[in-house]
Amino acid sequence: MRLLDIQPAERVLELGCGPGVAVAALADRAALVVGVDHSEVVIRQARHRNRSAIRAGRVRLVCASVENLSLSDGPFDAALAVNTLGMWPDPVARLRELARLLRPGGRVALVSQPRMPGVVSASVVEELTGVLSEAGFTQLRTEILDLEPPAVCVLGLTA
Repeated sequence: MRLLDIQPAERVLELGCGPGVAVAALADRAALVVGVDHSEVVIRQARHRNRSAIRAGRVRLVCASVENLSLSDGPFDAALAVNTLGMWPDPVARLRELARLLRPGGRVALVSQPRMPGVVSASVVEELTGVLSEAGFTQLRTEILDLEPPAVCVLGLTA
């Protein structure tokens, strides 16, 4: 989230929001955070975790799959997807749809934190940069996040 440099007036989309941990952190920084997940169970958890931000109108949670996104909250300034890209059918097509939800110059961060030792490698960077590039995102930047285990974050901009 730090790498996305979220500003107070911005609208942020998290794909695969899970139980809403990142949504809660983003809601402290952004005007609106929309969290999307295909699991009703984790959306309920996210609602519980973010109930005051939901009441304040700073968070909206949507139970939907990434291939069936129909959001009227855009355009978004930034989007985040953590450890979900590998579960998306046709990730390049999904990222192209995501680009349409972002304003021109909008930012996206794809994060992959492989759970196996030694997996953070050039192949993970190559996969993330490859799909973002093929989907039309530009000015790609890669960061290795000093977490345990380490995570790869690739940031890109819409054209």
